[in-house]
Amino acid sequence: MPADQLHEHWDVYNRQLQRLGDQLRADPVTPGHYHLVVNAFLFNRHHQVLLQQRAENKLNFPGYWDTSSGGAVRAGETIETAIQREMAEELGFHHPVTPADNYRVTPHSHWISAWFVFQTDWAASDFTVQTAELQRVRYYDLPDAFVRLHQVGFDDYHVELQAAWDHLQHGKKPTA
Repeated sequence: MPADQLHEHWDVYNRQLQRLGDQLRADPVTPGHYHLVVNAFLFNRHHQVLLQQRAENKLNFPGYWDTSSGGAVRAGETIETAIQREMAEELGFHHPVTPADNYRVTPHSHWISAWFVFQTDWAASDFTVQTAELQRVRYYDLPDAFVRLHQVGFDDYHVELQAAWDHLQHGKKPTA
């Protein structure tokens, strides 16, 4: 059985992020409407990034290495509450989230990705992996992380990882 929760409700938005209504995740998104997705990269003090390996029963990209945490924004959530929930669910990582942690918002064909970056002192063994969604987590140096991450869908993980690192180091907003 897939790990994806197709019975969840999403809010749907227009490209200007004005809420238009909601729908079941299992239903196709109407052209001109978008649902929100959040992703985060977590870095440790050794300048390594935590990556997760997706569970084999995921509908999309099973077994692939992925961002530290991420997922769909549920109906009624903001991008900040959604990434906070995703990190808690997938990693057992409870961390405050502010709008400043969001370094980019990128529209695609029928979804909009919001990207976050955080720093932690946690070791990989400190995380509680949600085995229904993930196989494992591991820290990688940036060059090794770039090798592990493959472009999934329309999000260029190499660009996003570099932008997350730059934002964390310099607090600057990358160009879209």
